[in-house]
Amino acid sequence: MVRWSLSAELFSAIILALLMLSYRGQKQAPTRRGQMYQICLWLSMGSILLNVLCVLTIDYALHLPLWLNLLLNSLYFFVVVVMATVMAAHLFELILEHVYDSHCLRKARRLLVGLALLFTAAVLWNLESGILFYFDDQNAYQRGPLNSLGYGFLTVELLALVVCYLRNRRSVSRSMVHVMRTLPPLVVLLMVFQWLYPEILLNGAIVTMADLILYISFQSRRVELDSLTGVGNRNSFCNELTLRLASRQRFHVILLGLQQFADINRRFGHQMGDAFLYETALQLEKYFPQGRVFRVGNVEFALLLPYPDDGGSARLQVLQDCFGRPWSLGAAQAVLSVRLADLLCDRADWTMGQVLEFLEYSLDLARKGGGEPVRFQAQAARLFQRRKELVALMRQSLREHRFRVWYQPVWDAANRAFTSAEALLRLSTPAGEPVPPSEFIPLAEESGLIDELSWLVVEEVCRLLSSGALPGLESVSINLSMQQFLDPDLIPRLRRCLEHYGLSPDRLKIEITERVAVQDVERTASVMAQLSDLGIYFYLDDFGTGWSNLSCALDMPFQCVKLDHSLLTTYPDNPQSCRLVHGLISLFHELDIQVVAEGVESQAQADALTACGVDWLQGYYLARPMPEEELLPFLQNTQKEMSPRV
Repeated sequence: MVRWSLSAELFSAIILALLMLSYRGQKQAPTRRGQMYQICLWLSMGSILLNVLCVLTIDYALHLPLWLNLLLNSLYFFVVVVMATVMAAHLFELILEHVYDSHCLRKARRLLVGLALLFTAAVLWNLESGILFYFDDQNAYQRGPLNSLGYGFLTVELLALVVCYLRNRRSVSRSMVHVMRTLPPLVVLLMVFQWLYPEILLNGAIVTMADLILYISFQSRRVELDSLTGVGNRNSFCNELTLRLASRQRFHVILLGLQQFADINRRFGHQMGDAFLYETALQLEKYFPQGRVFRVGNVEFALLLPYPDDGGSARLQVLQDCFGRPWSLGAAQAVLSVRLADLLCDRADWTMGQVLEFLEYSLDLARKGGGEPVRFQAQAARLFQRRKELVALMRQSLREHRFRVWYQPVWDAANRAFTSAEALLRLSTPAGEPVPPSEFIPLAEESGLIDELSWLVVEEVCRLLSSGALPGLESVSINLSMQQFLDPDLIPRLRRCLEHYGLSPDRLKIEITERVAVQDVERTASVMAQLSDLGIYFYLDDFGTGWSNLSCALDMPFQCVKLDHSLLTTYPDNPQSCRLVHGLISLFHELDIQVVAEGVESQAQADALTACGVDWLQGYYLARPMPEEELLPFLQNTQKEMSPRV
């Protein structure tokens, strides 16, 4: 009778025990993938222990009833086929994890069930025929003619896995690519070794190697999980998008951004804020179990879902309902305001980067809009394309020096002359079509070009003022962005520019809006104080809009306040408008701050503002923005006329 070596089986059992303890100690969130892997571990351990028990009972077959040996060995063959089937099913699911079309997975499952039923039938038939194993007259274990049938079934399963992997290679994750490059060759080598050395039992080693390779694969995936919420992170989201796009699948992706979440942190503390983020991920997984959830930003989540039959409107409604009601966590209760953007991909020829751009642009539109979800479709695509074209145009115009600085003269009410002007940036397409500043300036801020554009204006203004070509122009005001105020090189660079052109600092005025000033009050106040000491003065721009706050004018060294044109819409016909405008002019004069009235569009407005003591007038009625070459003749003509009317 053959004496089998159990050393490999016992060593495999030890490794499996360590794997089970390590995996259990991780305390990961329950997922189907994790549950399948745990079943594989328990079946592997069960098959090894049962194999060891069978070898021991075979050694003492003369002292044990025959039926017990038949039962244990038959049970071992059955457990092995169940274990191989479950493990193969797990591998098929991992290969097809990123494939929404379940056709291939259904075929694989039917194949595995068919093989398992055939092998189970062979085990049952073996009780009468002995085709797998039998016990002779001396109760000695003998291998039947089809004893290696299990290896045949295992070979078929391996071939099916390889075929499935090759057919869906473009959608297989990197970790599974490693598994498929490692596991099949290793299993084949162990099977060959088992065939050459039948006395050394390696069945346990084969399954243990498979479990070990899968364990390493599971561990590698943890770097793609968000540490706070436990859902996928941005890196895993990008990987999944890449895989689905590469295989031209149909899917639905939703991007969700929480609004004013800083208020949650301020009200309840950052620890409770983290709890709300965790609860958000939990709710998304609860409502959309058929998809995957990712945390792709600080307060942004993404949902990757199968292609919807109803266009996806029901899913968006679920999210709106979910975030439209108060959330309670312990004593904290809050409404999480949310903006939604989504995209339907129907085997489109897009890249992962393009999809991310589409989604982020759509979410930005949702933030700027009325709160309704924004889908990236025809209209959004046109706006997005326009945005890309404008960014490209701005970059090209910077390289080719095609940006122009125009000037809008400002009327000095006391001296009855245009003694100042505001510098305004202008852009045109190569065909000469003007691009509205309201369109390209915000885009320049978003794309990071505003700093370069602002310095272009500073250089042009300093050059013009130092040229001596406009003797009547005492000063020019420029607009600076928050990005420039945060630049530590702002003050030295302005000083160098003034020195280079030999320009007195008081001829350069800087306009900033309150929105810029309050973003970083301490930094802004410090920069303004240093520039004021240098001799550069500031205008508070757009006073009267939704950001207006008198404390800003009081706390910072503003020489002048510019009343926004919205205050003059019904002025001077509306008595309430007159009281408001006149009251503001009087108030700022009491604070020793000069006042510029913007948006003057009629003689009546100009006369009424002059009569109530406004210092400066600016608007299309007085003078439109004009290029540098038109500014000199304009100033010469108005000096002769000494009239505000153009």
